Order: sequence, then structure tokens, then C-alpha cells
Amino acid sequence: MFKQYKGVASIFKTYWAAYGGLGALLCSPYLHAALLLLALTTPTWSTPQWWDQSLTVLPNLLGFTLGGFAIFIGFGDEKFRALLAEDDGEPVNAYVALCSTFVHFILVQLAALVAAVLAKAWWFYAPWMGIFEHALPVLTAIGWAVGYGLFLYALTSVLAATMHIFRIASMYAEFQK
Repeated sequence: MFKQYKGVASIFKTYWAAYGGLGALLCSPYLHAALLLLALTTPTWSTPQWWDQSLTVLPNLLGFTLGGFAIFIGFGDEKFRALLAEDDGEPVNAYVALCSTFVHFILVQLAALVAAVLAKAWWFYAPWMGIFEHALPVLTAIGWAVGYGLFLYALTSVLAATMHIFRIASMYAEFQK
């Protein structure tokens, strides 16, 4: 019954290792840029309805990303793809590294989209919430900052994926020489 879960856990572990793990995430200039933008956009995400921006932008961005990933998979000839997939002594070959960048980009977009959907769905007050009355403003601010921060990280990750594709295109140009 849980065989599928083991497979899912295994592929996520492979992706996370290829991406570089927590160290790569925390050292990412694209994450740092998103955090800076988060501080600069406090008036936007600290008010209700911020999620409408995410819900408008992210589905299109996600579709574009998936299309770009599909195009990349078919990029170059068979010899070039074989060269990218070669074991060059590095922990991760160039092909898997680029794929992990795209997977990361897609997962961040998905997380941002889910955060926006949840924020919109949970924007209500019920009498039973009175027991959390003092904590609700803080919890709301934290949740909104995380949700909008994911949205901004998805946007800055556009540049990360673009530059990785450019790196591969440069390798292809060198390969053609």
C-alpha cells in the first residue's frame, strides 16, 4: 500500500540532493532577492487580498515553466544530451543539475500557489477562533509573509532557471565548435 509513497520520497530525495539541499537554498542569491523584495512589499502582503496577485500570475508562470522544461528536454542533439549526462566526477551531472533547477522552480511555484489558495480559503472569522484572538494577528502576518515570500521567490527563480538555461546554451555553443 505504501510502495508509492516510498517512490515519491525517493525521487524527492534525489531532486533535493541534485539541487544542493538546504545549503544551496539558504545561499541562493535568488532567495535573498525574494526576501529583500518581501521587506520592500510589506504594504502589499500585510493586507487582505494579496493572494489575488499570486492566483493571477502563478498559473500562467507554471504553464510557461512546464512548457520550457519540455522544450529543454528535447534541446540539442543526442550527442550533446549524452555529453550533458556524462559522469564528469562531479556529484551531479549538468543534465540532472538543470533538471533539478526546473523541478525546484516548479515546486516553488506550486508551493506559492497552494499558499495563496489556502490564504484565500482561510480568510474568515468564526466564533471558535476567539480563543486565538491575541495570536491571530501574529499568525496571520507570519502566514501572509510566508505565502507572499514564496510568490516572490517563484518570481526571482525565473532568473535562476533562465541563467541555468543560458549556461547550457553556452555549453552547446562550445560543443558545436
